[in-house]
Amino acid sequence: MTKIFVLAGELSGDLHGGNVLTELVRLRPQLDIIGTGGKIIAESASELFYHVEDLEVIGFLEVAKRYNYYKGVFDAVVSKLDEKKPDAVLLIDYPGFNLKLAAEAKKRGIKVIYYIAPHVWAWKKNRVEVIKKYVDELIVLFPFEVDFFQKEGVKAHCFGHPLLDIVKPLSIRHEFLSRWGLDPDRKLISLLPGSRANELKNHLPLLVKTAEILTRSRDDLQFVLPIAPTTSELSVLPFLQNSNVKFKIIKNETYDAIAHAFFALVASGTATLETAILETPEVIFYKSSFLTYLIGKYVMRIKQVGLPNIIAGRAIVPEDPHFISPEKMAKTVLVYLENESEYQSIKQELKAVKSQLGDPGAYLKTAEFINSIL
Repeated sequence: MTKIFVLAGELSGDLHGGNVLTELVRLRPQLDIIGTGGKIIAESASELFYHVEDLEVIGFLEVAKRYNYYKGVFDAVVSKLDEKKPDAVLLIDYPGFNLKLAAEAKKRGIKVIYYIAPHVWAWKKNRVEVIKKYVDELIVLFPFEVDFFQKEGVKAHCFGHPLLDIVKPLSIRHEFLSRWGLDPDRKLISLLPGSRANELKNHLPLLVKTAEILTRSRDDLQFVLPIAPTTSELSVLPFLQNSNVKFKIIKNETYDAIAHAFFALVASGTATLETAILETPEVIFYKSSFLTYLIGKYVMRIKQVGLPNIIAGRAIVPEDPHFISPEKMAKTVLVYLENESEYQSIKQELKAVKSQLGDPGAYLKTAEFINSIL
């Protein structure tokens, strides 16, 4: 029986890696999967040693604060490699941890497959040499990454972006609006602060104030707050209760809340690409600590941080990833509310970005490739 050790350290890794493993098990039913992951990977695995919630963290300072914890986890995972002796490791994103694990696996003669390549085109280009040395098969999500790695002497495989398979609304607009008691004659603004506790704390006050400014400027707006399945409604209510603006909290229908919105305010991350795939105009923001901002500014090799802008190679979507104000956010949104040609222009740009992501079917194609090399 072939044994594969999987390591996913974040919910996004569990989502994409888990769906690939579901397809892989269909192709190779006798495959034994062990490692770390979340609920989706757990459906295919025989044993998980850590859950993604034990590993997920964001920001330079947060990682530094928990260094000893992560060092202990890493040592324990390496011990499991020695104990379980897998035929291959499937490392999913999470580069700070996984590139070090790739080196340990390679020392032991274990085949290393890396899914969702580190964004070395954005920062830490020195990681390319680590990938060359320790990764046998590199799978990327963006077609432009194939060209980047090829120029660096690394062969990479791209099978399309998996979000094309999963990012789609569940219902048509009037059904969604009716179900949630929303007015079809008012423009819908979707607010996406992120799902982590620190993101809610940093971003919700900003979004609430922005909504209040917009409401004073326009009387034809309504606001929805889509929250992740893992986010409790009680955790967001304190940020909303003192506002004179009504916010409709939407759970389990985030893609509908974005797809049927006129505009979205989106925290930097995967949600910005999901919004682009749904072709909803957006402004990208992120509020960070001053020290995190300085570190990020020093190490980043690209001007834009929003995924739609990175893919386009230029700023097609307004973004302000650091020191933002409600007034600036509201002013940006008003430009698109009041200028139809600007609004239609950004929609066309997002459609072009979506077309650059490849074709649907990425999970199955990725699984077929992994199966062929196991």
